[in-house]
Amino acid sequence: MLFPDKAKNAIAKSFYDKTIEVLTTEDTVDVEGGVVKGSLTTKCTLQGNVRFTNLGEIQTELGLVDSIDICITCGADVNVSVNDLLRCSNKLYVATSVIPSDSHLTIVGNLWEVQE
Repeated sequence: MLFPDKAKNAIAKSFYDKTIEVLTTEDTVDVEGGVVKGSLTTKCTLQGNVRFTNLGEIQTELGLVDSIDICITCGADVNVSVNDLLRCSNKLYVATSVIPSDSHLTIVGNLWEVQE
């Protein structure tokens, strides 16, 4: 059974209160063959519910082995993939898992080692 759109909209309106940017960077190769890192640009934004605490419970619930620094739930129609960069609360995270369900996506990630 699919989750009704009316229920999805009610959840989104009540809980998805944070704006998260999905970022992209385009690396180029110079004439000598060196990789030049491009600047980060916004691919899209999404509204979601963000958790920074009690992440151990989420790891156990989802069966994740590695530790996580952020958990985002958002609409199921969001275009996010593993290894996408996410900006939330002025920090950068890399998406390590994107787990779909009928009503939403669960995105978990770690702090990205290079902060702007």
